[in-house]
Amino acid sequence: MTSNVLPPDHEAREVIASNYGETLFVEAGAGCGKTEALVGRVTKLLLSSDEVSIDDLAVITFTHKAASELRHRIRSRLDDLSINCSEPEELHRIKVSLEKLDSAAISTLHSFARRLLTEHSVEAGLPPSFEVLDEISSQVDFLARFEKFLDSLLLDSSWSRTLLIGDALGINPARHLLPMATKLHEIWDLLTPGVTRELEPIQFDELIADGRSLAAKADTFIGTSDADSMTEALEVVRAFVQELESGFDDIQQITALANVKMPSGKRRGRKENWSDIQSIRSEYEQYREAIASFRDQLADVVLRRLATCITNFVLDGVREQRNQGCLDYHDLLVSAREVLNDPVRGPLIRQKLHNQYKHLLIDEFQDTDPLQIEIATLIASPIDAQISTSWQATPTLPGRLFFVGDPKQSIYRFRRANISLYLEAQDKYALGKVQLSTNFRSTPEIIDWINAVFGKLISPRLNSQPPYSELMSIRESAPLGNAVTILGAEAHPKSDKTDVKSVEAHDITQTVIQAIREGWSVNDNGEWREAKFSDIAVLVPTRSVMENIQRDFERAGVSYRLNSSNIVWRSQEIRDLIMCLRAINDPSDSLATVAALRSSIYGCGDDDLYRFKVANPKAWDWAAATAEEHAARAEDGDPVAIGLAHLAELHTHRTTMTPSELMGQIIQDRQVEEQCVARRDPRESLRRIRYALDQARAWSDSDNGLLHKFLSWVDQQTMENARSVETILSEDDHDSVQLMTIHAAKGLEFPIAIIAGLPLQARRENRVQVGFPPGARTPEVKISKDLQTNGFENWAEAEQLFDHDESIRKLYVACTRACDHLVVSVHRKESPSSSEARTARYLLAEASQGVEQTEVDHSGQTNLVSEKQEKRKVLRPDLSQWRNRYNQAIALSYQNRFISATHISQAVNSVDGVASLDPGLAKDVSESELPIQGRGRYGTALGRAVHAVLQSIDLKTGKGLTTLAAIHAEAEGISELSGEVEGLVNSAIHSTELQQAISNRYWRELHVACPMGDQIVEGYVDLVYENDGGLMVIDYKTDQIQPGEINAKVNHYRLQGATYAVALEKVTRLPVVQVSFAFLSTDSDAVFAPLPDLQGAIAEVYEVIEQEGVAGSRP
Repeated sequence: MTSNVLPPDHEAREVIASNYGETLFVEAGAGCGKTEALVGRVTKLLLSSDEVSIDDLAVITFTHKAASELRHRIRSRLDDLSINCSEPEELHRIKVSLEKLDSAAISTLHSFARRLLTEHSVEAGLPPSFEVLDEISSQVDFLARFEKFLDSLLLDSSWSRTLLIGDALGINPARHLLPMATKLHEIWDLLTPGVTRELEPIQFDELIADGRSLAAKADTFIGTSDADSMTEALEVVRAFVQELESGFDDIQQITALANVKMPSGKRRGRKENWSDIQSIRSEYEQYREAIASFRDQLADVVLRRLATCITNFVLDGVREQRNQGCLDYHDLLVSAREVLNDPVRGPLIRQKLHNQYKHLLIDEFQDTDPLQIEIATLIASPIDAQISTSWQATPTLPGRLFFVGDPKQSIYRFRRANISLYLEAQDKYALGKVQLSTNFRSTPEIIDWINAVFGKLISPRLNSQPPYSELMSIRESAPLGNAVTILGAEAHPKSDKTDVKSVEAHDITQTVIQAIREGWSVNDNGEWREAKFSDIAVLVPTRSVMENIQRDFERAGVSYRLNSSNIVWRSQEIRDLIMCLRAINDPSDSLATVAALRSSIYGCGDDDLYRFKVANPKAWDWAAATAEEHAARAEDGDPVAIGLAHLAELHTHRTTMTPSELMGQIIQDRQVEEQCVARRDPRESLRRIRYALDQARAWSDSDNGLLHKFLSWVDQQTMENARSVETILSEDDHDSVQLMTIHAAKGLEFPIAIIAGLPLQARRENRVQVGFPPGARTPEVKISKDLQTNGFENWAEAEQLFDHDESIRKLYVACTRACDHLVVSVHRKESPSSSEARTARYLLAEASQGVEQTEVDHSGQTNLVSEKQEKRKVLRPDLSQWRNRYNQAIALSYQNRFISATHISQAVNSVDGVASLDPGLAKDVSESELPIQGRGRYGTALGRAVHAVLQSIDLKTGKGLTTLAAIHAEAEGISELSGEVEGLVNSAIHSTELQQAISNRYWRELHVACPMGDQIVEGYVDLVYENDGGLMVIDYKTDQIQPGEINAKVNHYRLQGATYAVALEKVTRLPVVQVSFAFLSTDSDAVFAPLPDLQGAIAEVYEVIEQEGVAGSRP
């Protein structure tokens, strides 16, 4: 590696790290270390002067994972700087920054908005403890509200005519209105409530009159035959007019209008058969256009009325949700913008934020949405500035904003990311533009290929595509293996019936096997080694294209894993579980019942199902059968009867058991985990089952809903564009190829990246679409090809350009994930249509021609993973080995790995004849039966109440002591002793020793735990403070002591205190110089007694720990 080489753009990096007084706009290409640059700027800001602390910074990034990584890297950088720092003032700033880092505003924009609203909840009209719904929960709640809305709409007589007209035109409320509502809900901040005026009477008189006149032209036919193509067309007109005239009401007339199919008349009729065929053709085409226009205008009116109604429903729902103190992710941003823009309270809040956050640093700015730039601009604007209606015209103070991003990686339009905003912001802050182009990730060959290919593909387009900026590599080349491999470079003949997707999957599998067999070089922390399966990632645009690759991997024995929770819900074992739950939820769903029985969970074959159906005519109406009837049918061991009996039993518990409990019962009763052994990858299957069960438990804990609501939540999880609540972390020891979407891979890197599954055809949008053109007051809607609002087509044309440009950027993101080797599949058919030629697959194949690369054809190869590798993948012990492992695991389970300070002290005291557990030692008793306020504190009610007060009260002033004592005494069921609680706490607060302790940096109720051999030592420390010599420990005791008893009591607790010292020294790496016991009293100040011979006590603690480890006993 060449990590010590000075990058060519080092001057730009110096500007980023040191130029604090100017607003900088950093464009950092893929792999150019933008996060490192951001960390460098943050640390330099913190060390620049005492005027900037970490409390003055707000660092905004795109994901929680990125925020966590950023916080970790800042902490690591500050830790490294503190080691070599000799300047006292600078060292002090580093220590203060580290202390405050966990509470610093380093987060996603949504988390930052939540912080802002929490601090100003009253001004925002929200309760202080408002709830934030995750995206899936928000969608489930929205679906529940929509069902009620649709029911009321269908029953509303004032909407009957509109719905009937819509039905005649082809608008199905049950199928079309929900997608429309969902789309409108995604952009609700752009919507304004409207008035749904009643539809005007529909007049067909002009259409009838013009049609009758045109149909009469048939009388001018002068041909010798009975008819020609024009007479046939005129007959269609005559029949249409007749339907209009005979229609019972306008609904029947509209049905005729929607169903009429009038052929083109431009070339109809023979000239010799008509006196003036051109005039008839022209009149016919005009009438044909009039019908289409009439139908389009009617569809526009109905769709806009429905859109207005749904808009009002969406906005009412948002208001209702806010009134209940619930906000979804989008509402967080909207509410934050609203409170900052408020004409009365906004200026005061902006001033507070302006003083609080001197620097806003925004990462991944290419994925910004309109609300993000508005919020940032409002916070960074001068206090006395006139706030404009647009962020573009609102001034910001120099140095307040710092942007970093890469427009070529903007791929989140489906989440409202808008690249035009990035380009506009870049223009606004053009004077502060900084370019980072040195790529530290990929080898020179990969970078050269990317520059050559995407230099052709990424062409600047106004507000849609940035110019391409070349990358520079400073890495060394991989010693072994193709740098860039192209699969399917030669297009397949049009006449070839081969399935392109299957051929592609085959080539990918063979490439993976080739890389492993040939030992392609991958760089691992500066050292080259041979590639493993886990070094390889296959990246695809959507989850739906993974199926062919998975099948071919399984055929060849290639181990793989799917690293997304959405994919887990789509896996076969989880789909089987969910199908069982569907059958339990709705016994009338015979499809779910049969599917559940046919699954591996119940193991019924088609022959079993057939025999049972023949013997029982109402076989699938199992809810009507009694428990006794089910038991009788299952007596002879029929698998179908046994399965139905089990489903029926769980059905009776569906309202009393949570979805997670029902799922767990199925897993237990049907031995689902044991069945994993028979699957392709037992460990992966088991991991999916446990993940799904954990997610079901988490859902039950947070939602507390019934089974049908949980199933709706699962449906949302499996949608193609669903955002995962949680990403499944891969296991380091699992040597498997990773399969993931390009979106999921963004921000990651892989030694070997394989790009596959690129679209073969241009996407056709057959679903409901909703658009909101810039400057429009109402949305444009499309239900189907012939049902759309009048302005939809113009919006859709612009959207196609945006989609095309983003598809190229998505490809760029995928290719720049590769570190050492890049493999790209461009399998396709020759002679594409004009629409196919513009897809990413065909464009990439064309752009890569003539570029240095290795073109590979695996069509004649059928390699499989070797038996040796297959055995290494899944090790299954024989029976005797398994029994030995089982016995060892059982023996180990009886050993308590956790050993508390109380247990160490009790072990010695019991030897000395004190067998009973002293209340002063009872910090680790079972907490399951304690009230929440008492967990982690002393074992007696009085002790717990005293410690609860000391944990929360202001130790300097004792303000609110009486109230707190009463509250915690009541919580412990000893309200009559609140005065004694108050007196004991008072004795601590008024002691000189405690006041001296809190004049230093201190921590209360600190849980410490550290590994000691095979065990973990833990304990709760009441008070720890730091002085120049190290750490000091204070442990409160509520024992009633007599004069002369202090030394005996200190000796009794000495190992408990020494254990605290051991754990603290291990965890903090700071010396503990003193442990003191504070004996509290109701009639005098607390008595503080230091532990004598602390080092001797610590040595004794180590001996006890060693003895307990050998004994392996449970306390």
